[in-house]
Amino acid sequence: MVFMARLVICCVLLLAVVSLAGCGRSASAQEKALPVEEIANYVDRTDVADSSRPVAPLKAPVFHQPNAKPVLPSRLVIPAIKADMPVVELGWSTKKDSSGAIFSEWDVAEFAAGWHKNSSLPGESGNVVLSGHNNIKGAVFRELDQLKRGDLLQLFAGGREHRYIVDEVLIVPEKYASEKQRRENANYIKETPDDRLTLVSCWPRNDNTHRIIVIARPATLARSK
Repeated sequence: MVFMARLVICCVLLLAVVSLAGCGRSASAQEKALPVEEIANYVDRTDVADSSRPVAPLKAPVFHQPNAKPVLPSRLVIPAIKADMPVVELGWSTKKDSSGAIFSEWDVAEFAAGWHKNSSLPGESGNVVLSGHNNIKGAVFRELDQLKRGDLLQLFAGGREHRYIVDEVLIVPEKYASEKQRRENANYIKETPDDRLTLVSCWPRNDNTHRIIVIARPATLARSK
């Protein structure tokens, strides 16, 4: 029973860890790079001190045809900000902090948007989650704060175009946020009962104190509203 309780807690905390994805450190020349253990101090960790195994993913993609090869997203186009970028699959890595505790952390794509592999795929029901850097290694999501409701997002997978219309652009505190706020932030990249595309990055452009979250709906649903 104690092990199961700890596993549940670990899974909940993993939701908060993934909100870091797509973030680079400040572009300020005077800012020192933080060692891994310091970075872990201001993001939620998934501590599994009594186990060397990484925390299990929250959700594996579920395909309508069990034997079908998954068609992953490969390109994202955002006409309003003249952005056109590749999309790569993202997983997570396990690391140890200075105390030896193990935590899970999302990998981050370089010069590309990253599709979170435990989120939905284009054309499936649920939440398709993409993250990207805002100020380093391509800064593909640097201009997300210029998007507004009604803007078009084009996500390509297997040669097929999936169109989404921006519904919300949100900026939420992260670096100095309370535990409650971070848990609320993590809800944006969880699975959802509705169909959506979620883009996540850091904000503002020269720092990572906040998260910018763009929520878009399938174009067919947006037109029907």
